[in-house]
Order: sequence, then structure tokens, then C-alpha cells
Amino acid sequence: MTLSNLQKLVALAEEHGIMCQIAQNECLIASLPGDDHFLLAFTWSGAVEGELANHELVAVTVSDLLAEVTVAAWQIPTYLFGLVLRQAQMLVSAYKDFTGQ
Repeated sequence: MTLSNLQKLVALAEEHGIMCQIAQNECLIASLPGDDHFLLAFTWSGAVEGELANHELVAVTVSDLLAEVTVAAWQIPTYLFGLVLRQAQMLVSAYKDFTGQ
């Protein structure tokens, strides 16, 4: 990941009110609001060939820190990044129902 992509990712997260920290493996990490033991990680995935710049993809991973498992992972285009917290919260809710937490 180039620094400019990391800077774009930081700006995108901050634009949507997600306070992240830069991790050693060049990704951003944040706690899921309301569920502090779930970690969000964001990395820049790159552009979809032949698409506009706003179709660049961000990879999202949600992990359960207590169980040390990945709950979900997906990619979204940058123009849908504003929905990422809601998507993560829905997936964590489904995960909690499934695991009986």
C-alpha cells in the first residue's frame, strides 16, 4: 500500500466519523462502537479495472478479540463506505445470535 492510499483511507474513515489507528501492517484499526471487543480493520484493495476512481475498493474485516476469530470480511467501493458501521453492526449482531453471546 502506498502512503497516498493509506492517507486516502485515513481521510475516508475520518470523514465518516470512524476514529482509527494505523497498524503495523499498513491497515487502519478501530473498535466497533458499542462493542469494544470487536475490532474493525480497513485496508485499501485498489481499483476495479475500467471503473471510476470512486469505485476503488476498501477491504473490511471484523474480528472478535475475545474469541480471536474473524467474524466477517468483505470489500466495499469507497462511495458505500458510509454504510460500513451499520454493515458491521448487523454482522456482529448476527454473529452474537449465532454464538449465543
